[in-house]
Amino acid sequence: MNTKILSMTLAVSLAALLGCSDNGTGGETTTGGTVGGTGGATANGGTTSNGGSTSSGGTTSNGGSTSNGGRTTAGGTTSNGGTTSAGGATSNGGSTSNGGATPNGGATRTGGGGATGGVTRTGGSSANGGTTANGGTTSGAGGSTSTISCNVTPVTPNATQQTKNALCYLYSIYGKSVLSGQQEANWSDNPTDISSYAGQGLKTPAVHGTDFAYHSSAGCTGVNISTTHAIAHWNAGGLVMYRYHSGMPVSGTTCMNDCYTGTNCSESSPGSGFFTNIITAGTAENTAWTSRLDYMTVQFKAMAAANMPVILALFHETQSNGWFWWSKGTGAEFIALWKYSFNYLTATKGNTNIIWLMPYSGSPTSAYWPGPSVVDISGGDTYGSNPPFTSLYSSCKGIMGSTMPIALHECGTAPNPSTMFPTAAPWVLFSVWAGYETSQWANLKTIYADSHTITRDQIPSLK
Repeated sequence: MNTKILSMTLAVSLAALLGCSDNGTGGETTTGGTVGGTGGATANGGTTSNGGSTSSGGTTSNGGSTSNGGRTTAGGTTSNGGTTSAGGATSNGGSTSNGGATPNGGATRTGGGGATGGVTRTGGSSANGGTTANGGTTSGAGGSTSTISCNVTPVTPNATQQTKNALCYLYSIYGKSVLSGQQEANWSDNPTDISSYAGQGLKTPAVHGTDFAYHSSAGCTGVNISTTHAIAHWNAGGLVMYRYHSGMPVSGTTCMNDCYTGTNCSESSPGSGFFTNIITAGTAENTAWTSRLDYMTVQFKAMAAANMPVILALFHETQSNGWFWWSKGTGAEFIALWKYSFNYLTATKGNTNIIWLMPYSGSPTSAYWPGPSVVDISGGDTYGSNPPFTSLYSSCKGIMGSTMPIALHECGTAPNPSTMFPTAAPWVLFSVWAGYETSQWANLKTIYADSHTITRDQIPSLK
Protein backbone atom coordinates (compact mmCIF):
# COMPACT_ATOMS: atom_id res chain seq x y z
CA MET A 1 0.00 0.00 0.00
CA ASN A 2 1.06 3.60 -0.55
CA THR A 3 1.29 5.77 2.54
CA LYS A 4 -1.18 8.61 2.61
CA ILE A 5 -0.07 11.67 4.55
CA LEU A 6 -2.99 13.67 5.87
CA SER A 7 -2.65 17.28 7.00
CA MET A 8 -3.04 17.68 10.76
CA THR A 9 -3.92 21.34 10.25
CA LEU A 10 -7.07 20.67 8.25
CA ALA A 11 -10.05 22.12 10.09
CA VAL A 12 -13.25 20.15 9.69
CA SER A 13 -16.57 21.51 10.86
CA LEU A 14 -18.75 19.34 13.09
CA ALA A 15 -21.52 20.01 10.61
CA ALA A 16 -19.62 18.24 7.83
CA LEU A 17 -20.94 15.01 6.40
CA LEU A 18 -19.75 11.50 7.26
CA GLY A 19 -16.44 10.88 5.48
CA CYS A 20 -13.59 8.62 4.63
CA SER A 21 -10.58 8.88 2.38
CA ASP A 22 -8.90 6.65 -0.06
CA ASN A 23 -6.73 7.00 -3.10
CA GLY A 24 -7.65 3.76 -4.72
CA THR A 25 -8.11 0.58 -2.72
CA GLY A 26 -11.14 1.27 -0.60
CA GLY A 27 -11.65 1.22 3.10
CA GLU A 28 -13.39 3.67 5.36
CA THR A 29 -11.22 6.12 7.21
CA THR A 30 -12.85 6.61 10.55
CA THR A 31 -12.52 7.77 14.02
CA GLY A 32 -12.30 5.20 16.70
CA GLY A 33 -14.90 4.72 19.34
CA THR A 34 -16.61 1.62 20.55
CA VAL A 35 -20.08 0.22 20.25
CA GLY A 36 -21.76 -0.76 23.45
CA GLY A 37 -19.48 1.26 25.64
CA THR A 38 -16.15 -0.47 25.21
CA GLY A 39 -13.36 2.05 25.31
CA GLY A 40 -10.70 2.30 22.70
CA ALA A 41 -7.26 3.85 22.78
CA THR A 42 -6.57 7.53 22.26
CA ALA A 43 -4.32 8.23 19.33
CA ASN A 44 -1.69 10.79 20.31
CA GLY A 45 0.62 12.26 17.80
CA GLY A 46 -0.36 9.78 15.16
CA THR A 47 0.65 6.24 14.44
CA THR A 48 0.23 4.12 11.35
CA SER A 49 -1.47 0.75 11.71
CA ASN A 50 -0.22 -2.00 9.37
CA GLY A 51 -1.03 -0.29 6.15
CA GLY A 52 -4.33 0.70 7.57
CA SER A 53 -5.38 3.88 9.31
CA THR A 54 -3.12 6.73 10.26
CA SER A 55 -3.96 8.30 13.60
CA SER A 56 -2.89 11.88 13.89
CA GLY A 57 -3.22 13.69 17.13
CA GLY A 58 -6.95 13.43 17.37
CA THR A 59 -9.05 13.51 20.51
CA THR A 60 -10.95 10.64 22.01
CA SER A 61 -14.64 10.42 21.15
CA ASN A 62 -16.86 8.24 23.32
CA GLY A 63 -14.00 6.15 24.54
CA GLY A 64 -12.49 5.50 21.15
CA SER A 65 -9.51 6.74 19.28
CA THR A 66 -9.58 9.44 16.66
CA SER A 67 -8.05 8.61 13.32
CA ASN A 68 -6.90 11.14 10.77
CA GLY A 69 -9.22 11.27 7.79
CA GLY A 70 -11.95 9.42 9.59
CA ARG A 71 -15.59 9.78 10.36
CA THR A 72 -16.90 11.14 13.62
CA THR A 73 -20.38 10.47 14.90
CA ALA A 74 -22.67 11.95 17.48
CA GLY A 75 -21.03 13.76 20.30
CA GLY A 76 -17.59 12.87 19.04
CA THR A 77 -14.84 15.10 17.78
CA THR A 78 -13.90 15.55 14.19
CA SER A 79 -10.61 14.13 13.06
CA ASN A 80 -8.36 15.69 10.44
CA GLY A 81 -9.83 15.11 7.03
CA GLY A 82 -12.90 13.55 8.52
CA THR A 83 -16.48 14.58 8.89
CA THR A 84 -19.24 14.43 11.40
CA SER A 85 -22.59 12.69 11.19
CA ALA A 86 -25.35 13.86 13.45
CA GLY A 87 -27.23 11.77 15.93
CA GLY A 88 -26.97 8.18 16.91
CA ALA A 89 -24.38 6.17 18.74
CA THR A 90 -20.64 6.36 18.46
CA SER A 91 -19.36 5.42 15.08
CA ASN A 92 -16.86 2.66 14.95
CA GLY A 93 -13.86 3.87 13.09
CA GLY A 94 -12.07 2.12 10.29
CA SER A 95 -8.96 2.19 8.26
CA THR A 96 -7.44 4.52 5.74
CA SER A 97 -6.83 2.46 2.70
CA ASN A 98 -4.20 3.64 0.32
CA GLY A 99 -3.07 2.94 -3.12
CA GLY A 100 -5.08 1.04 -5.63
CA ALA A 101 -4.99 -0.06 -9.19
CA THR A 102 -5.33 2.19 -12.20
CA PRO A 103 -8.01 1.21 -14.66
CA ASN A 104 -6.45 0.03 -17.87
CA GLY A 105 -8.60 -2.25 -19.85
CA GLY A 106 -11.03 -4.89 -18.77
CA ALA A 107 -13.16 -7.73 -19.89
CA THR A 108 -16.77 -8.64 -20.13
CA ARG A 109 -18.69 -11.67 -19.08
CA THR A 110 -20.03 -13.58 -22.04
CA GLY A 111 -23.39 -15.19 -22.09
CA GLY A 112 -26.17 -14.94 -19.55
CA GLY A 113 -27.40 -11.58 -18.45
CA GLY A 114 -30.89 -10.25 -18.45
CA ALA A 115 -32.78 -7.15 -19.38
CA THR A 116 -32.42 -4.16 -17.12
CA GLY A 117 -34.46 -4.58 -13.99
CA GLY A 118 -35.65 -8.03 -14.82
CA VAL A 119 -34.78 -11.68 -15.18
CA THR A 120 -33.53 -13.30 -18.37
CA ARG A 121 -36.32 -15.15 -20.10
CA THR A 122 -35.03 -18.14 -21.98
CA GLY A 123 -37.99 -20.40 -22.39
CA GLY A 124 -40.58 -21.75 -20.01
CA SER A 125 -43.79 -20.02 -19.05
CA SER A 126 -44.65 -17.21 -16.69
CA ALA A 127 -47.51 -17.77 -14.30
CA ASN A 128 -49.62 -15.05 -12.69
CA GLY A 129 -47.52 -12.13 -13.74
CA GLY A 130 -44.18 -13.59 -12.69
CA THR A 131 -41.03 -13.79 -14.75
CA THR A 132 -39.27 -16.85 -16.06
CA ALA A 133 -35.55 -17.39 -15.81
CA ASN A 134 -33.63 -20.03 -17.74
CA GLY A 135 -36.65 -22.16 -18.47
CA GLY A 136 -38.11 -22.03 -14.99
CA THR A 137 -41.47 -20.71 -13.87
CA THR A 138 -42.34 -17.91 -11.53
CA SER A 139 -45.53 -17.77 -9.55
CA GLY A 140 -46.43 -14.24 -8.54
CA ALA A 141 -50.05 -14.49 -7.51
CA GLY A 142 -51.52 -13.82 -4.12
CA GLY A 143 -48.21 -13.35 -2.34
CA SER A 144 -47.17 -16.95 -2.91
CA THR A 145 -43.52 -17.91 -2.95
CA SER A 146 -41.87 -17.28 -6.30
CA THR A 147 -39.59 -19.82 -7.94
CA ILE A 148 -36.91 -18.45 -10.23
CA SER A 149 -34.91 -21.30 -11.67
CA CYS A 150 -31.38 -21.18 -13.01
CA ASN A 151 -28.39 -23.47 -13.21
CA VAL A 152 -26.75 -21.89 -10.15
CA THR A 153 -27.26 -23.17 -6.60
CA PRO A 154 -26.33 -21.12 -3.51
CA VAL A 155 -23.36 -22.50 -1.58
CA THR A 156 -25.45 -22.29 1.59
CA PRO A 157 -26.87 -25.79 2.19
CA ASN A 158 -30.66 -26.07 2.04
CA ALA A 159 -30.95 -22.45 0.93
CA THR A 160 -34.41 -20.95 1.04
CA GLN A 161 -36.28 -20.39 -2.18
CA GLN A 162 -35.94 -16.63 -1.77
CA THR A 163 -32.16 -17.04 -1.44
CA LYS A 164 -32.11 -19.11 -4.62
CA ASN A 165 -34.28 -16.52 -6.35
CA ALA A 166 -31.99 -13.67 -5.35
CA LEU A 167 -28.83 -15.44 -6.50
CA CYS A 168 -30.42 -16.41 -9.81
CA TYR A 169 -31.47 -12.80 -10.24
CA LEU A 170 -27.91 -11.56 -9.69
CA TYR A 171 -26.68 -13.99 -12.33
CA SER A 172 -29.43 -13.00 -14.74
CA ILE A 173 -28.56 -9.31 -14.76
CA TYR A 174 -24.79 -9.69 -14.63
CA GLY A 175 -23.10 -8.18 -17.66
CA LYS A 176 -26.23 -6.27 -18.67
CA SER A 177 -27.35 -4.15 -15.72
CA VAL A 178 -26.13 -2.83 -12.38
CA LEU A 179 -27.96 -2.71 -9.06
CA SER A 180 -27.73 0.68 -7.38
CA GLY A 181 -26.75 0.57 -3.71
CA GLN A 182 -26.28 2.79 -0.69
CA GLN A 183 -24.73 2.07 2.71
CA GLU A 184 -26.75 3.34 5.65
CA ALA A 185 -25.05 5.10 8.56
CA ASN A 186 -26.66 2.54 10.82
CA TRP A 187 -24.52 3.55 13.79
CA SER A 188 -27.38 6.03 14.12
CA ASP A 189 -30.71 4.43 14.98
CA ASN A 190 -32.43 6.49 12.30
CA PRO A 191 -30.05 6.96 9.37
CA THR A 192 -31.17 9.04 6.41
CA ASP A 193 -28.76 7.98 3.67
CA ILE A 194 -31.29 6.02 1.64
CA SER A 195 -34.31 8.19 2.42
CA SER A 196 -32.38 11.27 1.23
CA TYR A 197 -32.56 10.01 -2.36
CA ALA A 198 -36.25 10.89 -2.59
CA GLY A 199 -35.44 14.46 -1.61
CA GLN A 200 -33.20 14.63 -4.67
CA GLY A 201 -35.93 13.34 -6.95
CA LEU A 202 -34.27 9.91 -7.21
CA LYS A 203 -35.77 6.49 -6.78
CA THR A 204 -34.74 4.31 -3.85
CA PRO A 205 -31.46 2.38 -4.31
CA ALA A 206 -31.92 -1.32 -4.99
CA VAL A 207 -29.38 -2.51 -2.40
CA HIS A 208 -29.49 -1.45 1.25
CA GLY A 209 -26.03 -1.67 2.82
CA THR A 210 -25.73 -2.18 6.57
CA ASP A 211 -23.43 -3.60 9.27
CA PHE A 212 -23.68 -6.11 12.11
CA ALA A 213 -21.32 -4.04 14.26
CA TYR A 214 -24.14 -1.78 15.41
CA HIS A 215 -26.65 -3.36 17.75
CA SER A 216 -28.42 -0.32 19.21
CA SER A 217 -29.95 -1.27 22.55
CA ALA A 218 -30.66 -4.87 21.57
CA GLY A 219 -27.33 -6.26 22.76
CA CYS A 220 -26.08 -9.60 21.47
CA THR A 221 -29.30 -11.55 21.91
CA GLY A 222 -31.99 -9.22 20.63
CA VAL A 223 -33.14 -8.22 17.17
CA ASN A 224 -31.54 -4.85 16.53
CA ILE A 225 -32.91 -1.81 14.76
CA SER A 226 -30.56 -2.29 11.79
CA THR A 227 -32.24 -5.65 11.16
CA THR A 228 -35.66 -3.98 11.38
CA HIS A 229 -34.58 -1.43 8.77
CA ALA A 230 -33.18 -4.18 6.54
CA ILE A 231 -36.42 -6.18 6.67
CA ALA A 232 -38.39 -3.07 5.74
CA HIS A 233 -36.21 -2.58 2.65
CA TRP A 234 -36.72 -6.21 1.63
CA ASN A 235 -40.47 -5.97 2.16
CA ALA A 236 -40.47 -2.93 -0.12
CA GLY A 237 -38.84 -4.99 -2.87
CA GLY A 238 -35.11 -4.42 -2.33
CA LEU A 239 -32.02 -6.49 -1.53
CA VAL A 240 -29.83 -6.14 1.56
CA MET A 241 -26.05 -6.48 1.91
CA TYR A 242 -24.47 -6.87 5.35
CA ARG A 243 -20.83 -6.47 6.39
CA TYR A 244 -19.34 -6.74 9.88
CA HIS A 245 -16.71 -4.45 11.39
CA SER A 246 -16.07 -6.98 14.11
CA GLY A 247 -13.69 -6.31 16.94
CA MET A 248 -10.91 -8.85 17.32
CA PRO A 249 -12.40 -11.84 19.17
CA VAL A 250 -10.11 -12.25 22.15
CA SER A 251 -10.83 -13.72 25.55
CA GLY A 252 -13.95 -12.40 27.21
CA THR A 253 -15.19 -10.22 24.34
CA THR A 254 -18.61 -10.32 22.70
CA CYS A 255 -20.45 -8.29 20.06
CA MET A 256 -20.68 -5.53 22.68
CA ASN A 257 -16.93 -4.96 22.29
CA ASP A 258 -16.91 -4.42 18.53
CA CYS A 259 -15.03 -1.32 17.44
CA TYR A 260 -12.73 -0.04 14.71
CA THR A 261 -9.64 1.25 16.44
CA GLY A 262 -8.23 0.78 19.91
CA THR A 263 -7.51 -2.25 22.03
CA ASN A 264 -8.79 -5.48 20.42
CA CYS A 265 -10.71 -3.59 17.75
CA SER A 266 -10.99 -4.50 14.09
CA GLU A 267 -7.60 -2.99 13.24
CA SER A 268 -5.76 -4.71 16.07
CA SER A 269 -2.96 -7.15 15.31
CA PRO A 270 -3.48 -10.76 16.46
CA GLY A 271 -0.77 -12.40 18.49
CA SER A 272 1.00 -15.66 17.82
CA GLY A 273 -1.33 -18.63 17.49
CA PHE A 274 -4.46 -16.49 17.16
CA PHE A 275 -5.60 -17.86 13.80
CA THR A 276 -5.18 -21.42 15.01
CA ASN A 277 -7.03 -20.73 18.25
CA ILE A 278 -9.95 -18.91 16.67
CA ILE A 279 -11.01 -22.03 14.77
CA THR A 280 -10.20 -24.46 17.60
CA ALA A 281 -13.18 -25.32 19.80
CA GLY A 282 -12.70 -24.60 23.47
CA THR A 283 -10.18 -21.80 23.16
CA ALA A 284 -10.97 -18.32 24.44
CA GLU A 285 -10.62 -16.89 20.94
CA ASN A 286 -12.98 -19.48 19.50
CA THR A 287 -15.55 -18.82 22.20
CA ALA A 288 -15.37 -15.09 21.52
CA TRP A 289 -15.73 -15.58 17.76
CA THR A 290 -18.60 -18.07 17.91
CA SER A 291 -20.42 -15.71 20.28
CA ARG A 292 -20.32 -13.13 17.49
CA LEU A 293 -21.54 -15.67 14.95
CA ASP A 294 -24.36 -16.53 17.39
CA TYR A 295 -25.25 -12.84 17.55
CA MET A 296 -25.33 -12.70 13.75
CA THR A 297 -27.56 -15.76 13.76
CA VAL A 298 -30.16 -13.95 15.90
CA GLN A 299 -30.39 -11.36 13.13
CA PHE A 300 -30.35 -13.96 10.32
CA LYS A 301 -33.21 -15.86 11.93
CA ALA A 302 -35.28 -12.70 12.25
CA MET A 303 -34.71 -11.97 8.58
CA ALA A 304 -35.44 -15.58 7.63
CA ALA A 305 -38.78 -15.25 9.41
CA ALA A 306 -39.51 -12.46 6.92
CA ASN A 307 -38.45 -14.78 4.04
CA MET A 308 -35.52 -12.47 3.44
CA PRO A 309 -32.16 -13.44 1.88
CA VAL A 310 -29.00 -11.61 2.95
CA ILE A 311 -25.92 -10.84 0.86
CA LEU A 312 -23.16 -11.29 3.44
CA ALA A 313 -19.79 -9.54 2.95
CA LEU A 314 -18.40 -10.90 6.21
CA PHE A 315 -14.66 -10.15 6.13
CA HIS A 316 -14.81 -7.00 4.07
CA GLU A 317 -11.78 -5.34 2.50
CA THR A 318 -9.67 -8.46 2.71
CA GLN A 319 -6.19 -8.20 1.27
CA SER A 320 -2.69 -9.41 2.02
CA ASN A 321 -1.34 -7.58 5.09
CA GLY A 322 -4.56 -5.60 5.28
CA TRP A 323 -5.72 -3.22 7.99
CA PHE A 324 -8.40 -5.41 9.59
CA TRP A 325 -7.45 -8.28 11.90
CA TRP A 326 -8.81 -10.97 9.56
CA SER A 327 -6.30 -9.93 6.89
CA LYS A 328 -3.26 -9.99 9.14
CA GLY A 329 -2.61 -13.72 8.90
CA THR A 330 -1.53 -15.73 5.88
CA GLY A 331 -3.84 -16.52 3.00
CA ALA A 332 -4.19 -20.08 4.28
CA GLU A 333 -5.16 -18.81 7.74
CA PHE A 334 -7.78 -16.50 6.26
CA ILE A 335 -9.27 -19.27 4.13
CA ALA A 336 -9.47 -21.54 7.18
CA LEU A 337 -11.25 -18.76 9.09
CA TRP A 338 -13.68 -18.18 6.20
CA LYS A 339 -14.53 -21.88 5.93
CA TYR A 340 -14.89 -22.28 9.68
CA SER A 341 -17.29 -19.31 9.80
CA PHE A 342 -19.18 -20.61 6.78
CA ASN A 343 -19.65 -24.04 8.36
CA TYR A 344 -20.62 -22.61 11.74
CA LEU A 345 -23.24 -20.23 10.35
CA THR A 346 -24.72 -22.81 7.97
CA ALA A 347 -24.20 -26.35 9.30
CA THR A 348 -24.00 -25.58 13.03
CA LYS A 349 -26.51 -22.75 13.30
CA GLY A 350 -28.72 -23.73 10.39
CA ASN A 351 -28.91 -20.36 8.63
CA THR A 352 -30.33 -20.91 5.15
CA ASN A 353 -30.77 -17.37 3.86
CA ILE A 354 -27.17 -16.29 3.16
CA ILE A 355 -25.63 -15.34 -0.19
CA TRP A 356 -21.87 -15.35 0.42
CA LEU A 357 -19.95 -12.40 -1.06
CA MET A 358 -16.15 -12.57 -0.78
CA PRO A 359 -15.34 -8.85 -0.28
CA TYR A 360 -11.82 -7.94 -1.39
CA SER A 361 -10.33 -4.50 -0.97
CA GLY A 362 -8.80 -2.68 -3.93
CA SER A 363 -5.89 -5.15 -3.94
CA PRO A 364 -7.45 -8.60 -4.42
CA THR A 365 -5.16 -11.62 -4.31
CA SER A 366 -5.77 -15.26 -5.08
CA ALA A 367 -3.91 -16.29 -1.91
CA TYR A 368 -6.98 -15.20 0.06
CA TRP A 369 -9.56 -16.76 -2.26
CA PRO A 370 -11.76 -19.31 -0.37
CA GLY A 371 -13.05 -20.84 -3.61
CA PRO A 372 -16.41 -21.29 -5.33
CA SER A 373 -17.55 -24.06 -2.98
CA VAL A 374 -18.05 -21.45 -0.24
CA VAL A 375 -18.49 -18.22 -2.26
CA ASP A 376 -21.53 -17.19 -4.32
CA ILE A 377 -20.30 -13.84 -5.65
CA SER A 378 -17.24 -11.69 -5.05
CA GLY A 379 -15.76 -8.31 -5.77
CA GLY A 380 -13.66 -5.41 -4.56
CA ASP A 381 -14.00 -1.89 -3.24
CA THR A 382 -12.33 1.43 -3.86
CA TYR A 383 -12.49 5.07 -2.90
CA GLY A 384 -10.71 6.10 -6.06
CA SER A 385 -12.05 8.93 -8.18
CA ASN A 386 -11.56 7.35 -11.59
CA PRO A 387 -14.59 5.10 -12.19
CA PRO A 388 -15.50 2.61 -13.56
CA PHE A 389 -12.39 1.07 -11.89
CA THR A 390 -11.62 -1.24 -14.77
CA SER A 391 -8.34 -2.53 -13.37
CA LEU A 392 -9.98 -3.56 -10.09
CA TYR A 393 -12.73 -5.34 -11.98
CA SER A 394 -10.18 -7.15 -14.13
CA SER A 395 -8.16 -8.17 -11.05
CA CYS A 396 -11.27 -9.66 -9.46
CA LYS A 397 -12.21 -11.44 -12.66
CA GLY A 398 -8.72 -12.92 -12.85
CA ILE A 399 -9.33 -14.61 -9.49
CA MET A 400 -12.97 -15.69 -9.69
CA GLY A 401 -13.37 -16.21 -13.41
CA SER A 402 -15.76 -14.94 -16.04
CA THR A 403 -19.00 -16.48 -14.76
CA MET A 404 -19.38 -15.43 -11.12
CA PRO A 405 -20.97 -11.98 -10.70
CA ILE A 406 -18.49 -9.33 -9.56
CA ALA A 407 -19.64 -6.58 -7.21
CA LEU A 408 -18.24 -3.16 -6.39
CA HIS A 409 -19.38 -3.83 -2.85
CA GLU A 410 -18.21 -0.49 -1.46
CA CYS A 411 -17.14 2.76 -3.10
CA GLY A 412 -16.86 6.46 -2.58
CA THR A 413 -17.63 7.59 -6.12
CA ALA A 414 -20.35 5.65 -7.92
CA PRO A 415 -19.45 4.44 -11.43
CA ASN A 416 -21.45 5.60 -14.43
CA PRO A 417 -22.95 2.69 -16.40
CA SER A 418 -22.19 4.48 -19.66
CA THR A 419 -18.51 3.78 -18.97
CA MET A 420 -19.03 0.31 -17.45
CA PHE A 421 -20.84 -1.55 -20.20
CA PRO A 422 -20.41 -3.59 -22.19
CA THR A 423 -16.76 -4.46 -21.58
CA ALA A 424 -14.91 -2.06 -19.27
CA ALA A 425 -16.25 -3.03 -15.82
CA PRO A 426 -19.79 -4.44 -15.83
CA TRP A 427 -20.21 -4.62 -12.04
CA VAL A 428 -23.35 -6.43 -10.89
CA LEU A 429 -23.86 -3.83 -8.15
CA PHE A 430 -22.26 -0.78 -6.60
CA SER A 431 -22.74 0.50 -3.05
CA VAL A 432 -21.88 4.06 -2.09
CA TRP A 433 -20.52 4.36 1.44
CA ALA A 434 -22.61 6.26 4.00
CA GLY A 435 -22.32 10.02 3.61
CA TYR A 436 -20.64 9.92 0.22
CA GLU A 437 -23.92 10.33 -1.63
CA THR A 438 -24.27 13.94 -0.48
CA SER A 439 -21.20 15.13 -2.39
CA GLN A 440 -22.18 13.57 -5.72
CA TRP A 441 -25.88 14.11 -6.34
CA ALA A 442 -25.26 15.33 -9.89
CA ASN A 443 -23.27 12.16 -10.63
CA LEU A 444 -25.95 9.96 -9.06
CA LYS A 445 -28.73 11.64 -11.01
CA THR A 446 -26.90 10.84 -14.24
CA ILE A 447 -26.33 7.26 -13.11
CA TYR A 448 -29.92 6.71 -12.01
CA ALA A 449 -31.19 8.04 -15.33
CA ASP A 450 -29.16 5.42 -17.22
CA SER A 451 -31.14 2.48 -18.56
CA HIS A 452 -28.61 0.02 -17.15
CA THR A 453 -29.23 1.12 -13.56
CA ILE A 454 -31.71 -0.86 -11.48
CA THR A 455 -33.50 0.80 -8.58
CA ARG A 456 -35.55 -0.91 -5.90
CA ASP A 457 -38.84 -0.56 -7.76
CA GLN A 458 -37.42 -2.36 -10.81
CA ILE A 459 -36.44 -5.59 -9.02
CA PRO A 460 -38.93 -8.35 -9.85
CA SER A 461 -40.58 -10.19 -6.98
CA LEU A 462 -38.06 -12.53 -5.38
CA LYS A 463 -40.42 -13.56 -2.60
